[in-house]
Amino acid sequence: MTNLVFLPGLHGDAQTWAPVVRALPDDLPATALDLPAEPDLDTLVDDVARQIATGSVVVGHSLGGVVAMHLAERHPSLLAGLVLVTAPVGTEDPQAAAARAARAAGLSPEEYEEIALDGMEAVYFGDRGHDPQVRAERLRAARGYGPARFAAHSVALGARPDRSTFPAQAPCPVLIVGASHDQVVPTEDQRRWAERNGAGAGGAEGNGVGADSAEGNGVGAGSRGARAVTYVEIPETGHMLPVETPEELATAISEWWRRTEV
Repeated sequence: MTNLVFLPGLHGDAQTWAPVVRALPDDLPATALDLPAEPDLDTLVDDVARQIATGSVVVGHSLGGVVAMHLAERHPSLLAGLVLVTAPVGTEDPQAAAARAARAAGLSPEEYEEIALDGMEAVYFGDRGHDPQVRAERLRAARGYGPARFAAHSVALGARPDRSTFPAQAPCPVLIVGASHDQVVPTEDQRRWAERNGAGAGGAEGNGVGADSAEGNGVGAGSRGARAVTYVEIPETGHMLPVETPEELATAISEWWRRTEV
């Protein structure tokens, strides 16, 4: 039986995925992992690989998507499928990466928590970033994540390779999940990334369905092949899609995998 393995984004921990895992069908077992506090992307990925069984479907959000793509490159035999949720694509400007790493280094827990809560309106859709429950969950995750992980992952994220052509070259089927109002990894960039790698342009009517799909089910061009790329866009959500719309994300993943597995 295929196991889904969930990797969180920056400021996130394994528990961040709990609403998505709860919304999955009972016949899709799932595990969520914490990412180790490793600044070197190779070392980080190798640590994650030791926790993953062969034949898993790895789901990565944002930074977790960066890790998932690197995992597929270094340990391709582990993966039966890959889900990239609002994942950054290109490299980061070296000066911007260095500035981010310097800002993240040596923070106290209080200083780090302030950073984690700052600018939440940019990573959530609409007014969700001001919702007390949403802010409380963000703070809970940040306290579990901690300043040491933030410092390490800021370095790893800044050193990420360009993945513009990765999905089409991946060793397994890939589902790209975009958010309709993502200000961190812009929605248009996600659509173009998917299109360039053979998937349909999704979400034209806000329904998360690929425009090129033969049967209106979000399946992009070439999706019946062994190395298919599919794009789905979740409406009325921002960069923190797994927290904002967990049921919709769980449905998108489970429906994609049922089509892909066959």
